[in-house]
Amino acid sequence: MKSYIVLSLLSMAVLFALFDPSLGDPKFCSGSFTTNGTCDKVDCGDLALFKWPASLMPHSCACSASGSNQSLCTCQIVC
Repeated sequence: MKSYIVLSLLSMAVLFALFDPSLGDPKFCSGSFTTNGTCDKVDCGDLALFKWPASLMPHSCACSASGSNQSLCTCQIVC
């Protein structure tokens, strides 16, 4: 019984030693897309959630005019 407990604890120690939670923060790159509508009527943050999967974590979105009734949304996404 003692050897089972010692073996279990040793296995857990090795497992935790191999697991490194400090893999670092994700690196972000700029991503953009064009949408219909002017910037005062467009919410780029909401549209980004539909454009990219949640794993890309879109944030810090900004809108700029891109022609007649067009907007360019630029967000930071995981590279």
